[in-house]
Amino acid sequence: MIAMLVGECINFPIQRSFVFRSKGKIWYQAFWYLIAFCIVTCIVNSINCIWVAVAGMFVPGWLYNIGTTVLNGGVSMVVFFFVNKIIFPEGEAK
Repeated sequence: MIAMLVGECINFPIQRSFVFRSKGKIWYQAFWYLIAFCIVTCIVNSINCIWVAVAGMFVPGWLYNIGTTVLNGGVSMVVFFFVNKIIFPEGEAK
């Protein structure tokens, strides 16, 4: 959990400044980024719990590991991209 927190503290300014080039209000964006992080993490972990329960019985180990990686990383990446497009609008602040 500490590693995730440190990672997100590093990721936020990178996403804001370099990826989305946003100039909005930083505290507002940080608040919504935290909310989005909590929601996306809960959703991904819920999906992962179902995957672990079902795939552990029916899927070979190598495919199970790939599926876990795709669920944790891939789903988070895709969902966060669209969420960040909303949180970090491009251009000057209004």
